[in-house]
Amino acid sequence: MKRLLILLFAAMMAFTMAACSSTKETAAPPKAVDSAVKSQTPAPTPTPTPSPSPAPDTVKGTEVNPPADAAKPEEAKTPEASTKPEESKSSADAPKAADAKPTETPKAEEPKPAAETPKQAEAPKAEAPKAEPAAPAPAPEKPEISAQGKKVLLVGRENAAEDIYVAGRLKALGFKVTIMIDREFTAAETKGYDLIYISQTLNSKIIKDGVMKDVAIPTVYVKNHGMFYLGLSSIEENANIMNVKSIDIVDSKHKVAGGLSGAVEIYKETSSRIGIGYGLPSKEAKIIATGPGDKSKATIYYYDKGSKADNGYEAKARISFFFLNNGMQENTTEAGWKLLDNLVLWTLQNG
Repeated sequence: MKRLLILLFAAMMAFTMAACSSTKETAAPPKAVDSAVKSQTPAPTPTPTPSPSPAPDTVKGTEVNPPADAAKPEEAKTPEASTKPEESKSSADAPKAADAKPTETPKAEEPKPAAETPKQAEAPKAEAPKAEPAAPAPAPEKPEISAQGKKVLLVGRENAAEDIYVAGRLKALGFKVTIMIDREFTAAETKGYDLIYISQTLNSKIIKDGVMKDVAIPTVYVKNHGMFYLGLSSIEENANIMNVKSIDIVDSKHKVAGGLSGAVEIYKETSSRIGIGYGLPSKEAKIIATGPGDKSKATIYYYDKGSKADNGYEAKARISFFFLNNGMQENTTEAGWKLLDNLVLWTLQNG
């Protein structure tokens, strides 16, 4: 037993000596430290293996107690300077890696959306002024109907001198004129004509029973009775103004007036036996001229197609009235004849 203890003690002593020698070797000169710093990879210090010391002769019966400080040999601590290169001052002051907790990298704050630039208040867009609807264009005027080649049916007394004279004027305007004796006239005879002329020489009984009410052909009446039978005038008999030789133009701008205005002489001479015809038309009639000083008596007037008489009759075509009396072909002025020419051409347009 003692032998075993001696061997153990010897081993411990050897280990202690080895540890001390190791400590001295690790205290390298400054050059070694500089070398270690430069290389930054220190070579591991070899640990010498202790050789077993020869066991000393022990005295039999004597118990040798190991020194108190050798009971627990101190483990040699390898100084950090021998294994790690000197670090910069900032790293030397830092806590040891073993004790330092890994510093958490602060999470980068998510970029907040940039504050929206307040939108500038949009200036109200200046609206273009709305175009006002254009006034409706006046209906285009129909091209004027020429008298050239148009056919006229003149109805009157047989061989009346005034009718022959009027027929000559109508031909001068370009019309083709047919004179028909009144007793042979019927509504059916009007077919194929462009204009009907009812002379003041006609016997009024021929048209008394409304013969012309359904005729849709422009018609000029120089016989007041014809207007009355259709309801276009409210007077039948005694519709003459006697002992006058002029009429008053009340619509001087109308085409029929032909530029004439005011009082216009239509007869060269007058007497108590010479007169002018007139009518009392309804409100839808268009009046061009009246008796001298009496606007209630229309001497030249017309109804447009579609106009209505006071009795409800609707004109099937344009219908006109002219003032001329019997036997006045020699006594009528050129102004009087010009007014008749204009009225005939106006009626032909069939407005």
